[in-house]
Amino acid sequence: MGATERIAELMKAMHEREIAEMLDFAEFLLAKRDREMTEAWSTLDKYAGRYDGAKWRRDELYDRAGLR
Repeated sequence: MGATERIAELMKAMHEREIAEMLDFAEFLLAKRDREMTEAWSTLDKYAGRYDGAKWRRDELYDRAGLR
């Protein structure tokens, strides 16, 4: 039995008030997921457009004064 079927079975034994509380919790979880995704994308948006696509050579990275 999957989680969906198990939840359906449990709901059959619950009162309407308990089902409403469970629904409220499920909606909270969905809102939390959406909020976390929005925060994650906004972090990426801060850096959007910073890479200009220029080619670079690995050898040149080690030829800086700070690495000598």
